[in-house]
Parts: sequence; C-alpha cells; structure tokens
Amino acid sequence: MKQTIVLGILMVMSLSFYSCQEKESSSLSSGGAQKHPVHLSMGGYTTAKFSPMNFIIPSAYAAVSDLKFCFKRLRFKRDLPDGQVDSTNDNVDLELGEKVISDLGTDLGTVSVPADTYKRIEFDLEPGCDGVATNSVSLVNDSGSFNSTSTITIKFEGTFIVSGEENLELGTQNILDAANAFDGMGGQSLKEALEAVSGNL
Repeated sequence: MKQTIVLGILMVMSLSFYSCQEKESSSLSSGGAQKHPVHLSMGGYTTAKFSPMNFIIPSAYAAVSDLKFCFKRLRFKRDLPDGQVDSTNDNVDLELGEKVISDLGTDLGTVSVPADTYKRIEFDLEPGCDGVATNSVSLVNDSGSFNSTSTITIKFEGTFIVSGEENLELGTQNILDAANAFDGMGGQSLKEALEAVSGNL
C-alpha cells in the first residue's frame, strides 16, 4: 500500500516538473522570445569642410552645419526567407524628442528587443514628437536652411543579431551624404532625399 502511494506521489511530481519545463521553453519560443536591452547610437560622420581650394574649385557637396531629427518610433525588422514580409507588431515608441545629430555620434538610449536576427531598422521622424511644434527634420547646410513637417522614415540595413545585451552603432554616412547634397532644387523634397538612401547596421 505504501509503495503504491509513494509511486503515485512520484508520478504527480514528475508530471508537474514536465509541465513547468514546457511552459518555460514555450515562453522563449519565437512567439514570446526573451527580450534583451539594446543600446542604440548613431555613429559619427564626415562632411565637406572649408578648404582654400573651394575658391578655385567649388565643393561638390554642401557641408551640414546643423541637423535635427524628431524621433517618434522605431521598428526592428526580422531576417525572413526571401519573399516573406515581416508583419509583426514591432513598433517601439521612443521618448527621445528632437535630437541634434552630431558628427561625433549621437546617443539614442536603450530599448528592449526580442532575441532574433534582424536585417533592417526603421525610425519614424514626425513633427511635434516631443509635444511641441517642431519639424520632423531641420537641416542647415551650405545651400541654406531646410525643414520638413512630413513623416519621414530613415532606414538602416545589414544584419544585427540580438542574443543578449547588445550595443548597436548605426552607420549614418549615407544619410548625411544625402543631407549634404540636398539643395531644394530639382523638385525633390527633403523627405524623398532622406528616404532614398539607407544607413548601415
């Protein structure tokens, strides 16, 4: 009789242990992947600088002297097989407000991101992102001052793996080259100029 009771208790304990293991493993599956902190920053960049040669041969690019982005949200897009579109609800609202994009680099804070492999990160820039009447983008270069109140998506492409706490410095040179070259001529808007290029992961 005692053996039957002990055997029954052992069976109940093993079933409970198995059930706990199943719950733990399912919480780490792709549907509920564990999240990790990712420290985001924009890397430094170079722009055309003044040179005595500019008097003889004008510089091909304007020099950005001031650039501000009004950050509203970002999206991490997973690396999926060809032809598949990542439609997960992966928006992360940012409380960054308007940030000056520095040629020495710009800290963007820390976000919590599910463990996975990502191929693209997108930032939405919107006017009034910090609760006041600001532009989505404000740019000053040698060609003048330019502003946009449109929602602008800037993107960064490459491969980024999240498997623990990570640091991600975004390569901004392509985006700054587009800002350098923008002169408001030819019918192209600031939105079109910035959305036509990609930064690097």
